[in-house]
Amino acid sequence: MGNFLLAMLRGFIGRCPLCGKGKLFRSYYDIHPTCSACGVGYEATGNQSTGAMGINIVLTIFLGFIGGIFLVIYASDQLMQGLLALLLVMSIFHIIFYRFARGLWLGLMVATGDLETGKDERG
Repeated sequence: MGNFLLAMLRGFIGRCPLCGKGKLFRSYYDIHPTCSACGVGYEATGNQSTGAMGINIVLTIFLGFIGGIFLVIYASDQLMQGLLALLLVMSIFHIIFYRFARGLWLGLMVATGDLETGKDERG
């Protein structure tokens, strides 16, 4: 359990989820093909973007759901302005958080052993 959380945390902060030494990103969204310290390949299965998009979408929808409940309970008299503001916040969150979602997804892949061994789902 400790290694699982450690790999997720390392990915979230932009370090290699396996060793924690190499940088994960070469730019804000672009991931290095391999770790400069331990050599693990980050594009082993080609599904990193899909998994990261799933994490990002789920968290953005959760943010919108919680924000919508808050608006209905505490700001129902200004619901239209609140919904527009919530939509703006959700859009900005979705764009900014995608980098962190990619790191989390790669951390999950390392924690489950997919990137460490370079396995592919096709066998």
